[in-house]
Amino acid sequence: MNNYKLITISRYLSLFMIFIDYFININLSSSYSFFLILIFIINNQIRYFNLYDKKIFIHISLIIEFILIYILSNYIDKINVFFFIPMILDITNSKKIYNKYIYLIIAIIFSLIINIDYSLLSAFEYSFFLLVISILCIYIHNESLSKLNSQKIYNQLRISEDKLKKANSDLEIYIDSLEELTILKERNRISREIHDSVGHALSTTIIQLSAIEKLVSYDKDLKELVCELREFVKMSLKEVRNAINTLKPKEYEKYENLFKIKELINNFSKMTNIDVKMTVSKNTWKLSSIQLTSLYRVIQEALSNCIKHSNATKIQIFLNFNNDNLVINIKDNGTTCKNIIKGNGLKSITERMNELNGLARFNSSNDGFLIHASFPKNTRGEFIE
Repeated sequence: MNNYKLITISRYLSLFMIFIDYFININLSSSYSFFLILIFIINNQIRYFNLYDKKIFIHISLIIEFILIYILSNYIDKINVFFFIPMILDITNSKKIYNKYIYLIIAIIFSLIINIDYSLLSAFEYSFFLLVISILCIYIHNESLSKLNSQKIYNQLRISEDKLKKANSDLEIYIDSLEELTILKERNRISREIHDSVGHALSTTIIQLSAIEKLVSYDKDLKELVCELREFVKMSLKEVRNAINTLKPKEYEKYENLFKIKELINNFSKMTNIDVKMTVSKNTWKLSSIQLTSLYRVIQEALSNCIKHSNATKIQIFLNFNNDNLVINIKDNGTTCKNIIKGNGLKSITERMNELNGLARFNSSNDGFLIHASFPKNTRGEFIE
């Protein structure tokens, strides 16, 4: 049973007992006392259901309740503890009452004063019983707050864990993307180096051997030897070219344009000391010159805005190549703004996406600023394979 249900049951049980005690001890000839009981209950219920978050009205309601109990003490032989239990429950569980202990002490002393004329022993018993109830209510309330705080900490840990998992997943994707781009770039460099050095040397050797073959035409054996050597070098050149074609990655053409953006990011990070990570999906397709220029300028503008406005220390760029479109997400951890005013930079991003039949949206939250843009693969009638 939660704290709210326990308080509600205790309240209604106390009010029920007040009615029972009223019909047992009341002077039945007085209808005025019954009217006071109704006002007491109405005031009690209004405070509980409608005034729980209104500090001033709660204090007024409690004062009215003290006055009603004092007036009722003139009609009822003795005011039992049930008149004070709803009040004590409200005092101990209200977030708007900061001087709770003062109210509890007043309630206990007030119970002692109004019942002392009836019986000194009963008055002390009632007051002691109210003291025990007050301590118990404070203990239950503190335990409830402790449980709520523990639940809040647990929820925060769960959120932190989810964010950590997402960050770890993004980091793994980034590492895979970076590793793939690095491998493709290195393979392309090696194939180019082999082509420019070994391939060029073998081509030159073939030309020189052809010339030597003509010069030694008078010597049949030497000419035959040179001819065999020339054919051997030709086969070697063919094998080198096959190795180059195998080594040179076909996927490199898809990533080739993105290296310009990678170079932009590297230069930006060196100049600003801002950690920028770009993640590219594996199912890429080659960008047209129009698409590449727009993508380059959008990222360039986003990086520039981070310096001017957000004071970010980290920027994440996600390029997701889908079957039909390219989705661009650029997120930073900079300062937030409640009202996004589109300056020249954001307008430029929007215009470039519109030119590609795409869209651009901007969002600012506690986590930073997000640019979400996309454009179709088939742009302005130009289908890229």
